[in-house]
Amino acid sequence: MSLITRVTRHLGVIAFSCCAAQAQALEITAGDFEPLPAGMNLLLLYFQHAESSDFYQQGDKVSDRFKLKTDVSLLRYVHSFGLGENVVVEPQFILPYGHLHAGGDASALGQTTGTGDLFIGAPVKWTLSTTNKDIFSLAPAVYIPIGSYDRNDALNLGENRWRLLLQAAYIHHFNEQWAVDTAADATWFSHNNDYTSNSATLKQQTRYEYQAYLRYNLSAQTQFAVGGGRIEGGKTSVNGINLDDRTNTTYVRVMVNQMLTPSVQVQVEAGRDIEVEQGFKENARINLRLAKLF
Repeated sequence: MSLITRVTRHLGVIAFSCCAAQAQALEITAGDFEPLPAGMNLLLLYFQHAESSDFYQQGDKVSDRFKLKTDVSLLRYVHSFGLGENVVVEPQFILPYGHLHAGGDASALGQTTGTGDLFIGAPVKWTLSTTNKDIFSLAPAVYIPIGSYDRNDALNLGENRWRLLLQAAYIHHFNEQWAVDTAADATWFSHNNDYTSNSATLKQQTRYEYQAYLRYNLSAQTQFAVGGGRIEGGKTSVNGINLDDRTNTTYVRVMVNQMLTPSVQVQVEAGRDIEVEQGFKENARINLRLAKLF
């Protein structure tokens, strides 16, 4: 059996590891953890496009024609409740809808269109009594497996399993212009007992992600940021057979936020992977976000 054939056989796991994190918005963007005033609502629409052609297994590139295109839209709603003078909680949901299309050496995977799993979270944000009012946040969340899933398809937007996420974030404001946003999270997975046409059992170990962004406020309306992150862990097994596919991915991002009106903001973000040990390596990604405060 060729290496490409073995990779393709297990690509249902690997492909989702590549695109689910972005599609279901585990990544933060600079300023995400700045607290909303109590009682405020935030409605966001995202569009994310990414392209990959290089595929890695255990640190070795096995193909530069394993093509995958992802186009995902997300609807996100946030409401802020005051818990105290300097504390708010922001319950929210994210619902993805997208299209995945494989080509080149990965063309046998086909394509799929559907909804992703529903994300429900409730970050608690504290404004600290530091010189420039730093922010600390703890953000528990759960992914509810209601997304599109077919065990006979190699590519799926839904996972057919629960995910629990705990994220901690800290924003240090150097002054009115400069800040650094940092976040770390861990994700735990339930089992998928209907994996592939054989109804195999998929298990996955804890996945970790670390992110940091340097942010600059050019004005009250315009903001720039640069940074990135690293994803580790998440090794999988199928029916007890270890796939030896631990994730070690490093990525970079640049972004700009612009207030169009006092209540409408647009964000443009671009980036790519710079190091991948397992799975697809993103050659390019573009994220667009439109936000409305009310």
